[in-house]
Parts: sequence; structure tokens; C-alpha cells
Amino acid sequence: MQKRIWTVVGRVCGTGYTEPTANFYELGGDSLLAGELMSALRAEFAVDLPMNLLFEANDMGTFVEDAVLLVDS
Repeated sequence: MQKRIWTVVGRVCGTGYTEPTANFYELGGDSLLAGELMSALRAEFAVDLPMNLLFEANDMGTFVEDAVLLVDS
């Protein structure tokens, strides 16, 4: 599951965002890109992930770990 989420992150955001220690905002991420990512994840997994999951994550690794928990539940 984690690999599939990373694949979506890379496809939507770019490969720089696929590093677990990457910071969404430091790489130039904004609310538009966050919305695109959440829409792509919703389409892929048929699960609504809250936007704050990304906004509150310290790094992309944390976001993906948290997303896995919600997708698997």
C-alpha cells in the first residue's frame, strides 16, 4: 500500500516529493498541489483523506505513513 501511495505522490507532485524527509512546503507545495494530490489519492483508493493530514505532517514520510493507516482502515 505504501508503495502505491508513493507512486501517486510522485506522479502528481514530482519525484522530489518522494523522499521521506522531503518537506511539502519547502519544495514549493501549495494548497492547489495539495488538492490535486488528495484528489488523485481519492481516485486511486476510493478514500477521502483529510487535507490536514498533509498540512500537519512534518515530512512526506509522515504523510505517507498516516495515509496508509487511513487507507487500510
